[in-house]
Amino acid sequence: MRCLIVDDDEMARKSLELMCDKIEDLTVVGMCENGLEALNFLNKEEVDLILLDIEMPELNGMELVRMKPDIPQVIFTTTLKEYALEAFEYKVTDYLHKPIVLSRLLKAIDKAREVHGKKTSKEINELYIKVDGRHVRLSLDDILYVESIGDYVVFHTEKKEKFIVHSTLKNIDAKIDNSKFLKVHRSYIVNLSKIVDIEETNLVIKDKVIPISRAHKPVLMNHIKTL
Repeated sequence: MRCLIVDDDEMARKSLELMCDKIEDLTVVGMCENGLEALNFLNKEEVDLILLDIEMPELNGMELVRMKPDIPQVIFTTTLKEYALEAFEYKVTDYLHKPIVLSRLLKAIDKAREVHGKKTSKEINELYIKVDGRHVRLSLDDILYVESIGDYVVFHTEKKEKFIVHSTLKNIDAKIDNSKFLKVHRSYIVNLSKIVDIEETNLVIKDKVIPISRAHKPVLMNHIKTL
């Protein structure tokens, strides 16, 4: 994996670089002092993973993640604890508190390898869901949204068919390994390509109005292109 280190502290950058040099499948391709430098670097070079500090001048790490929807994998390396919850809303790979030790960094890199392997493999385009004792093949392109109702989830499709499965939304979210799908509320996962309108607290797919939670709104907006 090609790794970029971003930290305004020179000693912290060098310390991370020394630890990364001990990891055979990790190559440090650059080091930046702030988020603005990192943004310029990412626009020019291919990067798989960023070791990213948060509190930096010019453009901090959290701002960089918020403004760049296509950002590579991120492992935050910071003294700050208050951004942890928001960081994981953006699906960062890990959140490490300074001082960073090699054993903890190795665990984070293991997570990054797993995610990297999934991204480099072919994205799945179909699911088999168990309905009434049989496994039904369902194309992901046909799914409009997935709705949680009690102990069940309902798959709503283009053909107006509904498939009810005994499961949790969290379990379904983990199994739909496709970048077109995003959880926007504790009760809804949506197909981003099917959205026709987004308002302040809801979105529309076909004639269905779906709520957007406050926590998931910035994540959603970072997954769409706006003018």
